[in-house]
Amino acid sequence: MKKVWAILLSSLMVLTLTACGNSGSGTPVPTQGTEGGSPTPCTAEGEITLDSINEYLNQSADMGEGSMANVVAVVPISHINGPREESDFYAFVNFKYKARNYIKYQITYLSCTCRSADVNYWMTAYVELTLPESKKLDDAQVRFLSFDRDSADKYTAGFWGDSNPTPAGATYDMFKAEYIPYFIDKDYAYIKTLSTVDDIAAEDYTAGEGREGLTLDTFTGSSVSSNNIIRMLNALMEYHGTDDYFSAE
Repeated sequence: MKKVWAILLSSLMVLTLTACGNSGSGTPVPTQGTEGGSPTPCTAEGEITLDSINEYLNQSADMGEGSMANVVAVVPISHINGPREESDFYAFVNFKYKARNYIKYQITYLSCTCRSADVNYWMTAYVELTLPESKKLDDAQVRFLSFDRDSADKYTAGFWGDSNPTPAGATYDMFKAEYIPYFIDKDYAYIKTLSTVDDIAAEDYTAGEGREGLTLDTFTGSSVSSNNIIRMLNALMEYHGTDDYFSAE
């Protein structure tokens, strides 16, 4: 998946040089489209933005709403590593499907950056986010979150790309049983207050039937995976908010 998106973005850069044009001084030249009127990854002012790239991806091929494939998107994500150094990365929404009162997403992002490049695999999460009656993004909740099976348990929709177990000994099954369920039914108003695991109150983490004996200390040495799940949810929620549902009157 990483290689596919790298090739895609490289191709977009080549298309940009051709479709947007260049004045020789580094200033993009305005364009209304390529020969034949096809869309380009440029704004009317000849600039490239994430919005224009995402529009291009969903209009220049048989992808996007009402076509052969679901909507895709490039979205910004704030990555954090073990030493708590932050980096501006991109994540890739591979799948978006609107159901009656929620939207299904598949999102791929880089979590672990401490391993050798030959095993620096990316994570893929399957996430369902609600469409609240209030039409306010802050009220949108995490309906489902998985790094393997979808909510119907019919398809493998996710991929756990980090170490299993982590160097600290936390296995994916431990994440699946103790950490991932914590985010179910949490709304964006709460999720956006989180940056790392440290922001989760211990009493909140242990609330709920069967969680009384759980502790966040279990994942203290596995902060890359646990922290970047938070970062992924924040990035996806922000993208979720761009859906027309939230701008409808």
